[in-house]
Amino acid sequence: MADIIELEKRRQHQQRQRTDGLNEEKLEILKKVLQCTRCQLKCARCGAQILVDDKEHSPLPYPLCSGCGDEYKLYLELKTGDPGAGRYWHNQEWMEIWRTWLQHQKALDQYRNSKEFIKLLHEFEALW
Repeated sequence: MADIIELEKRRQHQQRQRTDGLNEEKLEILKKVLQCTRCQLKCARCGAQILVDDKEHSPLPYPLCSGCGDEYKLYLELKTGDPGAGRYWHNQEWMEIWRTWLQHQKALDQYRNSKEFIKLLHEFEALW
């Protein structure tokens, strides 16, 4: 009798291991999406540390350092049609970099507001 494998206990143990792995994966996703992409201490564009003076510099809902903040303001000026605002290197490719970066930020915001991500947040809250 001592040699009989308790299948139910083994199944429960394997299920616990899978659940623990899934919970770790969920935690990593939350850290990346909430903490890393929304860190208020670093520039959302270049990753430089944000200084106190930089916080009031950013016209975006994303934290920008003074350099990226200046570039963003210039992007807005060029986008509205003020060709005298930029330098020769502020070309269409430069404009496209800013456009796609803003598009990426918008996609991240949409993901954070999706019902699936909110469900993940609720599942995470239930774990704690």
